[in-house]
Amino acid sequence: TVEAANIAYNLLKMVSGDGITVGPILLGARRAVHIVTPTVTVRRIVNMTALASVDATSRDSEMLK
Repeated sequence: TVEAANIAYNLLKMVSGDGITVGPILLGARRAVHIVTPTVTVRRIVNMTALASVDATSRDSEMLK
């Protein structure tokens, strides 16, 4: 469920220390869903935008094959 995913995400965020977290991302649908909450920082928006761009680019190159 979404609640379990949020708990796991927050747990990993606490354990990782100084690591950079990117997420949450919902998988399993036709395409990934990148979630940005109202309390998100500018840095997280930049990271999620970069991740979404890479995902879209890789999907486009797969479709052209």
